[in-house]
Amino acid sequence: MLEKARVSLFLASRSITRGNKGITIFTVFVLTLIFIQLVLFSSMLAGVTLKFNELMVNFQTGNVVVEPKEEERYIEDASALQKKIESLPQVVGTSARLKTTGNFRYKEKEIGATVYGIDPADEIFVTGLEDAIISGEFLSRPDKGEIILGREVSGGFGALMESRSLGGVEVGDTVELTIGGVTREFRVKGIYTTRYFMADASAYLTRSDLEDMLGIEGRDLAQEIAVKTADGTPEDDTRTALLSLGISENIRTWHEFAGILRLIESTLGLVRNIMNAIGLLIAFVIIFVVIYVNIVNKKRQIGVQKAIGIEQNVIVASFVLQAMLYAGAGVILGYLFMRFGLVPYTVSHPVEVPLGDMSLKLDNAEALNRAVLLFLSSVVGSVIPAYKLAQKDLLDLIWGK
Repeated sequence: MLEKARVSLFLASRSITRGNKGITIFTVFVLTLIFIQLVLFSSMLAGVTLKFNELMVNFQTGNVVVEPKEEERYIEDASALQKKIESLPQVVGTSARLKTTGNFRYKEKEIGATVYGIDPADEIFVTGLEDAIISGEFLSRPDKGEIILGREVSGGFGALMESRSLGGVEVGDTVELTIGGVTREFRVKGIYTTRYFMADASAYLTRSDLEDMLGIEGRDLAQEIAVKTADGTPEDDTRTALLSLGISENIRTWHEFAGILRLIESTLGLVRNIMNAIGLLIAFVIIFVVIYVNIVNKKRQIGVQKAIGIEQNVIVASFVLQAMLYAGAGVILGYLFMRFGLVPYTVSHPVEVPLGDMSLKLDNAEALNRAVLLFLSSVVGSVIPAYKLAQKDLLDLIWGK
């Protein structure tokens, strides 16, 4: 068995070294590009997913969210609960929020949006909203009658859904906000964009202003407490730590709010699989053609090999090994290009996308999976022509029939 394998490898290596160098280089080059395409889309998907997750954590939920108990509308004594949560060493900050929906009116435009009531001094330790301001200023604790709007609410500033916005509100303008039949006018203090649609379709005012509109002023209530933890802290560990403090409210990690992100991810995954199938089909065709042409040009040689006693399966295996060597060279060159070329370049020079600056993320397990698929495609593409020709009669091969 080992001897047969050695003969197959010898025949494959001789075929490559004595064959047309141009065809060999072209085949390896194409397979390298196919492997890069297979891995690149997966790396892009991983990069986009990572960016989506980052935006959600940094601008909307924090790492963990504490919500009211079942069948209760508010968290009571929110300040005391904040202090208890902040006693954990891994907690960077907390923000007790009120959250509701409201109708905004500006000139002839009217839209609905999510409204948050926050303590600005706490919010800056949980989210990056202060740094997301693109016009005007962030809220401060003493503010009364002032509001900041996401660009999807204000309109302008590159809003993705301009037709469903207020049509171009600017800092200093006054908007009407109606919540539960209570209407107030607010001066727009700032406009922000996180480049994450869900976060940009909201508005923020101080907790005292929203308490007044909801009729719960002075009662220290909250509808959620967003918790920011130190980098690298597993959210499940934080949840366990919070439960150990005797907190009976609902504790949810940011993953539980990422339903729409999972939908986007699954859609992109479907596109990735289609692109991968096309790439593998191209690899199959390339290998099939190269091996077929090689075999046709070596009919007499194959006939002679069979005449001197080399078995048919050894000859077939030699062409399969030849295809695997082509694929192996393509995988190695493609991986080296991705690992030490393209990925480091996008880290130092991030790609500008609508979500922000994005870099590729190469997953070694994913790359190995794509390499295996490319090898399988190459093996199938080489076995078919090699097996069909090796089955021909000895005289037909020698006389070229």
